[in-house]
Amino acid sequence: MRKQIILGIALLGMVAFSNSVSANSVVESNMFQTSLYAENLMGDYDGSLTYVYMNGEKDPVSNITSNVTDNGDGTVNIHIDGFKIGSMPGSITVDAMDITVPASGNFNQTCNDAVKLKIGFIPLKYDALVSGSFSGNHLNYTVTVNAEYSSAPFTAIVTFDGDKVSASF
Repeated sequence: MRKQIILGIALLGMVAFSNSVSANSVVESNMFQTSLYAENLMGDYDGSLTYVYMNGEKDPVSNITSNVTDNGDGTVNIHIDGFKIGSMPGSITVDAMDITVPASGNFNQTCNDAVKLKIGFIPLKYDALVSGSFSGNHLNYTVTVNAEYSSAPFTAIVTFDGDKVSASF
């Protein structure tokens, strides 16, 4: 009887251990798949700002490149070099960092200091809601800022729409 109890405990322990290893493998596999997906998104996407709202609607802005880099942890960074809208006296840069993109390709999160406005020598940084999607070689996203400038509230919105032209490594 004692041998049967010890054998039962040993068998139960092996089953519990194998389930634990299996669960850890699934978590590691999902993280690996997310990281691989993010890696496939890396590159330059050429397109335009199809919707621009800054103190009213503005004309679309063409010839914009959005660069996507992989952080190696399942997140990506989206960057647009400084650009001007209309006759504005400064430039705007988009640096949305650590965006989680699941296998669906859809994302929606607030990014700290994602928009940089530079007027003269004064750089200002604003948090932004960044939402969009990757679909094949196509990237579409909207950056929304609700903030204050000189104590006056403002809303700024731009929508980028473009296609991948190269992979970056």
